[in-house]
Amino acid sequence: MSQEFMPFAKSFAFVSLLIASQCIAWAQLPEDFDMFGPLPVDPAVRVGELDNGLRYYIRENARPENRVSLRLVVNAGSLQEEDNQRGIAHFLEHMAFNGTKNFQKLELVNFLESIGMRFGQHLNASTSFDQTIYQLEVPWEDPEVVDKAFLILEDWASNISLDPFEIEAERGVVVEEWRSGQGAAQRIRDQQYPLVYYNSRYAKRLPIGSMFVVQNAPAERFVDFYKKWYRPNLMAVIAVGDFDADEVERQIISRFSRLENPEGAPERVNSEVPDHDQTLFSIVSDPEVTGMSTSIYLKVDPDGDETGADYRRHLIERIYFTLLNQRLSERTLDAEPPYINASVSSTGLGREKRAYAMSVGLIQGKVQEGIEYLVAEVARASEDGFSQSELDRVKADMIRGMDRAFEERENTQSGVFASEYTRAFTIDEPIPGIELERDMTHAFLADLDIEEVNRVGDVFKNEKNRVILFTAPEADGYELPSQDELLAALESGKAMGLGAYIDDVSDAPLLAVVPEAGEIVEESYHESVDVHEWTLSNGARVVVKSTDFKNDQILMSAYSEGGSSLVADDEFIPALTTTMLLGEAGIGPFNTIQLEKKLAGKTIRVSPAIGGNAETIGGSASPQDIEDFFKLLHLQITQPNEKDLEKAFHSVKNRLSEVVANRGKSPNAVFQDAIEEAYYGDHPRHQPLDLGRLEEMEARLSLEIFKDRFQNAGDFVFVFVGAIELDSFRDYVKTYLATLPSRGGEREKARDLGDKPKSGRLSVDLKKGLEEKTSVRVFFNGDAEWSPENRYALAFARALLNIRMREVLREENGGVYGVSVFGSLGRLPSPTYSTGFGFSCDPGNAEMLVRLGLVEILSLQEQGVRPENAQKVRELHIREHERGLKENGFWLSNLVGVYAEGREFEEILSFPDRVRAFDLEAAQRAAQLYFDMSNLLVAYLRPEYQE
Repeated sequence: MSQEFMPFAKSFAFVSLLIASQCIAWAQLPEDFDMFGPLPVDPAVRVGELDNGLRYYIRENARPENRVSLRLVVNAGSLQEEDNQRGIAHFLEHMAFNGTKNFQKLELVNFLESIGMRFGQHLNASTSFDQTIYQLEVPWEDPEVVDKAFLILEDWASNISLDPFEIEAERGVVVEEWRSGQGAAQRIRDQQYPLVYYNSRYAKRLPIGSMFVVQNAPAERFVDFYKKWYRPNLMAVIAVGDFDADEVERQIISRFSRLENPEGAPERVNSEVPDHDQTLFSIVSDPEVTGMSTSIYLKVDPDGDETGADYRRHLIERIYFTLLNQRLSERTLDAEPPYINASVSSTGLGREKRAYAMSVGLIQGKVQEGIEYLVAEVARASEDGFSQSELDRVKADMIRGMDRAFEERENTQSGVFASEYTRAFTIDEPIPGIELERDMTHAFLADLDIEEVNRVGDVFKNEKNRVILFTAPEADGYELPSQDELLAALESGKAMGLGAYIDDVSDAPLLAVVPEAGEIVEESYHESVDVHEWTLSNGARVVVKSTDFKNDQILMSAYSEGGSSLVADDEFIPALTTTMLLGEAGIGPFNTIQLEKKLAGKTIRVSPAIGGNAETIGGSASPQDIEDFFKLLHLQITQPNEKDLEKAFHSVKNRLSEVVANRGKSPNAVFQDAIEEAYYGDHPRHQPLDLGRLEEMEARLSLEIFKDRFQNAGDFVFVFVGAIELDSFRDYVKTYLATLPSRGGEREKARDLGDKPKSGRLSVDLKKGLEEKTSVRVFFNGDAEWSPENRYALAFARALLNIRMREVLREENGGVYGVSVFGSLGRLPSPTYSTGFGFSCDPGNAEMLVRLGLVEILSLQEQGVRPENAQKVRELHIREHERGLKENGFWLSNLVGVYAEGREFEEILSFPDRVRAFDLEAAQRAAQLYFDMSNLLVAYLRPEYQE
């Protein structure tokens, strides 16, 4: 049979198999479920269409409480631009925030900030090839705020002002956004896109556009695009939140029914990515690229996803890629790995094409070997298939993940639904709802045969529409392969023959011997915050808060002061790499591969880390897996895997060596190193991680450091927050935590290493990088007096400066796309502050913009706080706190702060009152103290060519 008829044959076989299996699968599905009909729409979402063609999606959802997530989706992007409009679609998105019929320039942003929303987080927009999306999140309890929010959407849809003066003022901001994206990644992308999107409009319509158009297009060109493509039959309004759906529907119908479609408007058609028989190659190097990689794209037409049969096919494909990626990942754990990383995936290339991709991060001197092993592993899976045991584990993980999503269906964030409905509008993604998705997943996986999964591997045998991308540093020792050499590596990989896959599993129990329980020797209950505190017989402290915010989540954070400050300088690199090595070696009798397989179908995470001043353990678990979580935590602390340590050492060192070998080619990395040198000189804790320092790695010393840092439970406080059943939890704590090794009541303190930043006025002026771009970092550092009050005063001052610097540097001067103001008050080993601001810009504007930033700091120091901005910050902090009170992560971090920083429980709840009563003069004093002009470092990263 000729190749062109093969797809039909495969489809016929697939349909036959589906019909045969339906007897089993349908038993778990609704009686009226039609396997080959369109999937139904989730009854929880209200979908409607106005007479003018505008579609809307409405869903009531109480997470977060008293909030609504709103979106205006325009089914038009950069692909709809004419040649003389390249960049207009994206520029137009900017103009939506620079004046509409009912909101003058900055008035929209000021309004949202005045009600406690953050520009960029709660108010934002994005433009891509195919669509433009506007989004905002607002409180729901105030009807006036709600009316204004829908008025904003209406204005975006039909009443953007496009004032020529404001267009002119915004040109600089768009140019700076373009400039911020320039660099090695952009240069590589510009060479690869014409091949990946061969002969298509995508290759010529990057959303950022042409800077000639951006800088010179007249206002009429903006108006033309706006009127032509911003029309109701290409729009959707999405509203998800804690509201009454009938009221929201009335708002949408009232405001958007009056929009009209322009006469003679062009049809909106999807852009195709044409086929090509030949293999296309992009083999490029760049002086700022730090690593080698190869990607192989096999482009195909997209399959449908409208039916249950489509859902099942995509589910099987996901399983196959998961299985193959697990095998590819296992190879990186070899003592002499053939590559740094490797993966396969399915990725969209616009709306009319997708690609199966094979990617590999390569090691110098092993280019051919790395490609061969990638292709050989793909070929082995395609020829020999996977085993039933491998499939069973992945099925267990997928079922568990879907069950968790179903269990948390009442706690899903509104933004998640809003994104789902955005895809439903733009790419017709089905929205059947989590209940039907769970039922389909259970039904389809219950009868899934390994042979059906294995057939997915045929997709990698196609060589039509193939694109091969190779990227390498432009440096000595790196030779670019020829097209023939790359093809030869692919062919030799196919013929390599890896032999039968050995499924490395262990039948050993997770914890062979359950320890005899210890005791809770002291208990206290903090009623105001509903927190239980237990002191254990080994000295460990356990803090427990049971919540109902998530049905299937328990979070843990364990904290002990000390960290790498307590090791000698010549042990710093072993300390730095300790948890990386031990994590790769495994735990107890299990290597990493065996452990992952042992935990299949369970929701458990335990992650130790050694920081500069503390050792910590992060963790999470489903309540149904909580005993296994405690076993894993006990095992992690008491039984690091020593037998596989040397293998892990060589594997980690080999891969790290490749990562750091070309670090000096990255302008940003060299810039950061120069700043560190200016502040810390030759202090051993602040030197770059290079090949020479990697030689200081020592496996056995890392093991001893791990034991020293973590095998002293008496110095730890374990904080748990989530869906906790206290009675059974107590038993687990006594069995698995009270029996951890301890050195009595020893309470360690972080050691002062004498590595404070140098004081005085310092500067860094580095020339590195090819692009016409200057990166600026301005730092202030010094000693401080630590207290919760001082920390908040700094946070308040930082937020004020964020607002003003955005207004001055971006809105008033058009000199930056974004500016970041940062700052923190550190407690260990002695109280210090570190603050500053940063941005990228035109090289000719750098000094001027630094001066403007410093002037704003001086203004806050000398003239005090602007009341309107103070109110914005107050509202923002109160709203964030309001939302945090219903989130496990918020409580976890705050409770850790109580024990690590000596804060009071009541501070957590009284925060809004303290914000309202906050003395604005304290923010002014904080600016004076923590942005001290006498301890100032100004750093410039300029292009190499600049005089």
